Formats: sequence, C-alpha cells, structure tokens
Amino acid sequence: MGLYEKLRWGEDFLPGEPPRLDLEPSAWTTTDSAITFAVLGDNGSGGQNQMAVAEQMALTYRSTPYGLVLLAGDVSYYGSIDDRYQDVFVEPYRPLIQAGVRWELAIGNHEISESKSEDAVAAIEAQVRRFGKPGTYYTARHGPMEVFVLDTSIPLHTGKGGREQLEWLDGALAASSAPWKVALMHHPAYSSGAHGSEMRVRDTVQPLLSRPGVDLAFTGHDHHYERTHAQDGVVWIVSGAGCKRTRVGSSDFTAHAESTLQFMLVRIDGSTADVRAVTTDGRVIDRVVLDKESA
Repeated sequence: MGLYEKLRWGEDFLPGEPPRLDLEPSAWTTTDSAITFAVLGDNGSGGQNQMAVAEQMALTYRSTPYGLVLLAGDVSYYGSIDDRYQDVFVEPYRPLIQAGVRWELAIGNHEISESKSEDAVAAIEAQVRRFGKPGTYYTARHGPMEVFVLDTSIPLHTGKGGREQLEWLDGALAASSAPWKVALMHHPAYSSGAHGSEMRVRDTVQPLLSRPGVDLAFTGHDHHYERTHAQDGVVWIVSGAGCKRTRVGSSDFTAHAESTLQFMLVRIDGSTADVRAVTTDGRVIDRVVLDKESA
C-alpha cells in the first residue's frame, strides 16, 4: 500500500458528526415516466468521510428531493451490520430515513470476507434481513425504472449458485417491460482503480445486460468515481467513494474518472436520464445525459 492509500485509509478512523438536518418527508415526485434517485457505494466506515458524504446527500435532498438510494455494497466495514447498524446506517442517513427514502442493496465483498463460510453466510443473511430484501439478487420497480440487483459474490467468490443467478437474470431482463433498466452490483466490470476490472463480471454479466437494453450499471468496490463510454450499449459507473478514496487511472473505456468522495444523483424523465456525480461540497464533477430517442 502506497503513501496515498495509507493517508486515505487513515481517514476512515477519524470521527465525524452525523448530519442534523430536518428534511421534508416524501418531498419527491415519482410517476410512471419520471424518478429521481441517488447511488452510493462502499460507504460503511462510520467515520468522518462517510458523514461528509451523508450530509451532502441530505443537503441535495433539500434542493432536489429523491425517494430512493441504490447501495452498491460494503455498507458495513470493521464489523457486522448487526453490530454496526446504528453507526454506519441509521446515524449517517437519519435525515433521509426519517424523510421516508427507500433503499435497494447489493451485497459487497466485505459482507462475505472474500470467501464462503458460515460467518459469511450469516453476514449476508443479516444484511438481507436488516434491509428487508427478498434475497441477494432481485428486481425492484420504481416508476419508469426497473432495478436489477445482482450478487457478484456468487459467481466470483462463493461459486455455488452463480449459474442459477445468471439464468434468473436472463429471464428477468427478457420479462421486463420497464422503459429504463438499471443494474446494481458491487464488483465492476470496468474499472481503472486499485482492484481493476473484474473480468468474470464482464464475461458473464455484460453480455446479458447488453442484449435486453440495460442503460446503466452501477458498481462499487474500487473507491473512486469512474464513468465509461457505452460498452455494448451499457454505461458502467463505479461509485465506490462513499467513505474511502484510492487512486484511479484511465483506460480506453474511461469517459471520466476522479479519486474523490462522491455519490450519484440521477433524474429520469421520459426518454432522458440526467446522471451526475456529486462531491461532498456539492460540486457536480461529471454529468452525462442519456437520450433513448437519439440512441
């Protein structure tokens, strides 16, 4: 680990003050053709950086209300979700929780400690239970968007169940009538960061997402922001800087990349999706507008 990473890693252990903002409950509007939502990954340290991102998420809600957050995994570092639920979820996001914001969850690698074991299974089950999800992979319809939540720990680390999940995904995509399809998972098929591209996701998941016309795929795992040029029609976004920062370079697939704390704010309205990366000071460091009619 280099000096840059050591300095950034140390930020995890600096205490932070949770946001103390009052937000108007249910201030957002979701229709059959429009929705606003946020995306956040690798956020569960409970420290200063997580609190800074959480506060900006609450401030952004005040100006642009949203009723949904997609979590791209690693929502609890340094302990189980049952032990750290208050520290890494309730306290940082209390203003959003009290406003009635909903959450979708993809399982990350820190939830399984990189290998299958009884403890890993228990950790995964605890997260599914805490967030009230039907399993580690599932679909959820929100307005004009259907979210396809994937468990990349299955085909990558635990092995068993990988084929079943891919068969499920193929069928679920074919059956979807949603105008917009969005994938959510932890491990990135495209990344110029510390972990890099997970080729098993690219080889197995990417072909399925491309055929039925998935528009966006959100991932985490690497602790930076990176958006790709469309890959077989899919724009992949690493949004893994919810509390940590590591170096990021650039690849031939990279449209924009930065090592900075951030989350995503996305507005779908009819045939367009306005996708923005937002930092802790509220700056938009990257923006892309996808238009289905011009595609």
